[in-house]
Amino acid sequence: MKNIIVLTPDGVGSTLLQRVITVYMNLSDFDRNIVNLHELTNGLTKYFSDTFNQWMLRKDWDVGYSQSLPEIISLLESVEHYKTSRVAHYHLKRRNDDKSHQLQFYRYLNENFYIISAQRKNVFEQALNWGIRSSTGKLNVYSHDEKIDQLIQIKDKISIPTESFQKYLNNYKEYLEWVALYFDVNSFFNYEDHAHDIQSYVHNLDIFSSNKKETWESLTGIEWQTWNRCHKLLGDGLLASLNNKTLLLENKESSTAISQSIPNYLPVAEQEFLNNNISNYVKGSHRLKYLVDEQLLPGGIPIKMHTMLEKKMLVKNFDQLLDVYNSWASINDFEELTYHDLKNKTFAELSKWYDNSTLKLLPAQ
Repeated sequence: MKNIIVLTPDGVGSTLLQRVITVYMNLSDFDRNIVNLHELTNGLTKYFSDTFNQWMLRKDWDVGYSQSLPEIISLLESVEHYKTSRVAHYHLKRRNDDKSHQLQFYRYLNENFYIISAQRKNVFEQALNWGIRSSTGKLNVYSHDEKIDQLIQIKDKISIPTESFQKYLNNYKEYLEWVALYFDVNSFFNYEDHAHDIQSYVHNLDIFSSNKKETWESLTGIEWQTWNRCHKLLGDGLLASLNNKTLLLENKESSTAISQSIPNYLPVAEQEFLNNNISNYVKGSHRLKYLVDEQLLPGGIPIKMHTMLEKKMLVKNFDQLLDVYNSWASINDFEELTYHDLKNKTFAELSKWYDNSTLKLLPAQ
């Protein structure tokens, strides 16, 4: 089965996962084109591709919920290429489809897709993601300018209402129940365990068992962890440059020239890391753009928006929300979090992005 669906509550890395899987599938020797449709339930369109000489589907952001679930099934069946996509639980709740149509849709997915359930161990952080989204309007950003634009819009610390936060926690629990009730899951993607070394996770999926397993390095010249670290650090450097009144957002130079000037605004270890890898990062980004231009991907690879430390600095009532989470976790059979646990998880995450010499410069949290 070469179609892939990622089930998600959002805020658990589902967009990252489905797009990276699409890249790996297109690198490998599958017998058909592979197209990422992002979310199945809020807009698809069919068109004829002159490049590939066949009818294909692509994401249509303007359609919204106007297509019924049977219409979506009909569209999926009408083309021969493989599809990667996701279905978000909250979209199904908002659509309020007829129950019989929902069951038909779930049955079709179970019979025609390799199903991955995206999850998080740290449900507290997943709910924080939703709370921050309520202020920014976005869970994902795909360019460094877009990330900085979002950060600039948050001029002050934000406060997440406790009632909303508990609703996000309950939504996650409902998502797990929905998955267990309706889907035959083939693989579980856990953000904390798999996101950093996503290549290993993808290569171990059953769909790659009989195919050549190409690496991220074959596309970009550097391994996934290195490329993705560049992806994040460039945004950090751009933000630092803006804080130093160097308005690179208005710079008319090429993206390569800008990328090469940004490291000067980062700590020494990160400067050296980017200087050593920036040319391969840019080369890989250009190759990924081909997949977007040919509509095999609806957009680029998401950039890490906030680490847990940055979320703690951003959310005004962070400590209060942690108390709310622990009260909720104690009665819903989820892992409670002590401040010591959270500090360890925060440091473990930071160590994947920054050099130890840089981490020593951080103030105690």
